[in-house]
Amino acid sequence: MMPTQSLLPAAAVRRAQWAIWCAWALAVVAPLVVWLDTQLVELAVVPHALLQGLPYAITPQARLAGVAITAIPCALLAWGLLGLLPVLRRAGAGELAAGAGRAVTRLGTAIALVGFYEPLGRAALMAALSVGTGELRIGLAVSACGVLLVALGATLVALGHVLRAAAAAMEENRGFV
Repeated sequence: MMPTQSLLPAAAVRRAQWAIWCAWALAVVAPLVVWLDTQLVELAVVPHALLQGLPYAITPQARLAGVAITAIPCALLAWGLLGLLPVLRRAGAGELAAGAGRAVTRLGTAIALVGFYEPLGRAALMAALSVGTGELRIGLAVSACGVLLVALGATLVALGHVLRAAAAAMEENRGFV
């Protein structure tokens, strides 16, 4: 595909790139940093991983397990978000093709996988935080957040397929001109 003119102004591309990097920081870096501070773990993790009133222990082993458990959805989101950056660069250069559809499909897949992982991750966090008390507790439950993540991811995957089909139709039509 020949670049003709920029599809997006340079300022819009920069703002979109900044938004992706901010989302990356919030979705990837922040959840891992939480494990560095006991108060943050008590505020952000314990209420979501354990039922209220259950004993827990934030041991070094629990922190390590927490980082490992948290790293899985963080890596998925990083993979999905960073796939959008090349598409923005190409759009700024006047090219927008099936790559946009692939990037949106990739982001949707990452979000849906995080939604599927959410109950398993919560159960693993419950085990990691409770084992230091002398009792191992594991609970598996599906939350509205997990269901919404799967639904959003599936919607983005479908949108990605539509964008790819639209790009193919656009290329085909360009051949007639």
